[in-house]
Amino acid sequence: MNDRYVLYALAFSFIFVSAFILLSFSEVKISEDKFTSIYFNTTILEIENNASNIDGTEIIVKNDSISILNTYYPGDSFFVDGKGYTLNMATNEAILLYNYTKKVDGVLYFDFTIENLEGADKNYQYEIYIDGNKLLEGNESIKSNEKRTIQKQIEYGESGDHRLSIKLNTGAEIYFNFSSVKK
Repeated sequence: MNDRYVLYALAFSFIFVSAFILLSFSEVKISEDKFTSIYFNTTILEIENNASNIDGTEIIVKNDSISILNTYYPGDSFFVDGKGYTLNMATNEAILLYNYTKKVDGVLYFDFTIENLEGADKNYQYEIYIDGNKLLEGNESIKSNEKRTIQKQIEYGESGDHRLSIKLNTGAEIYFNFSSVKK
């Protein structure tokens, strides 16, 4: 009777080892993640001799602020050639800007990028909301593995703190908070 158990054990071991060897040499196809990326853009400017420039406009760095025509501190928003920026930080080496305005006096600017990593050309619909109220909608056809930057400027005069959000038909959503002030 013991010989029969030994035979079963050897047969089972042979089958197990054979299956392991076959699986080890077979090619396993792991599916690639396919997704859409949406994000607000930022700009990083390098500093040389306490100065930098954006779109040909010189920026002077002083301590943690920058000067163009006025002096701006972290959190302040400004426009250069029709594009809005918010200063995040300024160091001796670089300036980090958000490509959207967080302090608004009548005009709200932002740009965002949709990146298609889904493996096929895709048509994206997006909706832009402020405080849950739909203001704009748009449509962008983007080829596979390409991206598109969308720039928007909205007249907005309601004072107070607000949230701008962008929703894609994929379910992705991004947002930022801003303050609207009247001077």
